[in-house]
Amino acid sequence: MPADWRPTFRTIPTRLRATLPAELQSFQWSATSWMAKAWYGNRALHYEIWLRSSAKVVEIGLHFEADALTNARLLAAFRSRAREIKRELGADVRIDEWDKGWTRVWEAFPVATPEVEETVASRFCDYVRVLEPILRDEVPSDIEWALAKPRPRRNARRAATSSRTSR
Repeated sequence: MPADWRPTFRTIPTRLRATLPAELQSFQWSATSWMAKAWYGNRALHYEIWLRSSAKVVEIGLHFEADALTNARLLAAFRSRAREIKRELGADVRIDEWDKGWTRVWEAFPVATPEVEETVASRFCDYVRVLEPILRDEVPSDIEWALAKPRPRRNARRAATSSRTSR
């Protein structure tokens, strides 16, 4: 198991965009050596990969780390759709309360497992693909939610620049 997951984390945004439908490709991303997060309309409601060294696992999941009421509302909404979620993501998915009034939809993988980085990257993409449409359906209307504007692709920017300069 690598101590530094940054090389793996650097590959995930491109991989994620390649596997998601167009309406889900404009996410925000941040990563350290032991944690990565992707989010859309509200950073407190994010997808996370968390290397938990002391537990010898890597956790992936959708974390609700907003205020206690929002977290409880989303926990109830996702629990009500547990059958659908487990059908799409598998029986190992857990939907539960956590620390500080936070809640989450998650699963953990032993770090000693061969190919753990590939498994985590693949499952992370599955989580975003399956859970983000549900989150958008279930996020309460009084919760701050502002989607980032899609960034133009580099080739599109170059083409636009070169067409302006060639006139």
